[in-house]
Amino acid sequence: MEMEYKDNNRRGKFVIIAGVVLAVVAGATSFYLINQAQQQGGKGEIQKVSVVVAAQVIPARTPIQPGALVVVQVPLDAATQVGIITDPKQLAGKVLAIPVAIGQPIYANMISSAAGQSGFSILGPNETVGPDSEAWRAISITIPDDRAVAGLLVAGQTIDIFMTATITVPLTAQPAGVYYSDLVTKISYQDMVILARAGSQYILKTTLAVAEEINHMLAAGTVTFSAALRPDQDVRYADVTKLGATTNRILEKYGLPFPAIYPAPSATIPPQPPIQFPTPPPTPAPATPAPSPGASPAAS
Repeated sequence: MEMEYKDNNRRGKFVIIAGVVLAVVAGATSFYLINQAQQQGGKGEIQKVSVVVAAQVIPARTPIQPGALVVVQVPLDAATQVGIITDPKQLAGKVLAIPVAIGQPIYANMISSAAGQSGFSILGPNETVGPDSEAWRAISITIPDDRAVAGLLVAGQTIDIFMTATITVPLTAQPAGVYYSDLVTKISYQDMVILARAGSQYILKTTLAVAEEINHMLAAGTVTFSAALRPDQDVRYADVTKLGATTNRILEKYGLPFPAIYPAPSATIPPQPPIQFPTPPPTPAPATPAPSPGASPAAS
């Protein structure tokens, strides 16, 4: 029987050559595509974003003045653009916690704030600090709930503050050097904004002069405060020149009788008779039993 001859070496060489050719083609294709992508990427425009930067050196704790900022275009970078300021109006009158050099971007976390961890700000959204601006401060006073609209007051409301102080009054009808103490109450501060509240502690916005007065009186410990809620629409200041309440004024206004000293300083209490014990009541008579239903009436 005659066997068929097969050349296996030739077929193996062919497979190897074909594989090499395919590898070269694949490599060339990859190189071409990468090169094209790089060329196209180089020709494309880089995306930019507007950023507020310092046009001059801005010291720390100094209000930002007009002309101290400028807007520039910088390449967009997701890692470095967090917290950027894009509108200079957002920084008008703001104070930076750190000094900023020329050309340095301004980030939101650079802005100094008196709120800190408290969650409130002393200045309103449209208020700034300038040479002629009011020196606003935040102070705290204690007002029990029964003198603070039952404790229903909340931050953002406006109130009037009443001060009650102990006054030593001379007794005009008595010899010199004789005094008595009385309380006097008067509305002292009007249209005060509640910045925050912690229990019976109320944080109020006030001027520096008023803050000094209140802190002195709190340290002296001779006054107490009460609060009255104002309507949101009422921003008027009342004329308090004729106001002020004392015990005597209230007694006179409503015609209440004045308490008199008893006995008079020159008199004595008259003797009283001995206390008489009450006579015991008489013993009640025994009750007469009612006749039974079947009994005949008694003869007359």
